[in-house]
Amino acid sequence: MKGFGSAEFDRRRYPRLNFSLPLAFQVSGDHPHIPKGVSANVSLGGLMAYLPQNVTPGEILEVTMLLPLGDEKKTCRAQAEVVWSQNGVFDSGWSCRAGVRFLDMPPESKEIWQQFLRNWQGDKPR
Repeated sequence: MKGFGSAEFDRRRYPRLNFSLPLAFQVSGDHPHIPKGVSANVSLGGLMAYLPQNVTPGEILEVTMLLPLGDEKKTCRAQAEVVWSQNGVFDSGWSCRAGVRFLDMPPESKEIWQQFLRNWQGDKPR
């Protein structure tokens, strides 16, 4: 029935966890300098990040994340594809906001990533 109510459905495959993580990224095949960024939310399949340089959909990134697990921090690496990006000036001076989808993650990083997501719910540890 046209004009009767409305609904919004989340088309995401994995639920998002609002969590700010330091990360580094490198555009595949680019120079070795790795700019720093920060995540705004994370999920099993990807993340949204604020970055210091513009990226475009379709670019492949090498992402490195530093994850808090108990009293220690562990490094997690993944290859990811930029799904969407917005350029501009965002909070804290970031010049790009982008959503990335993980394409590949080494087994040890996948285990660390899954453990991190299991241990955190919302902004507080379980």
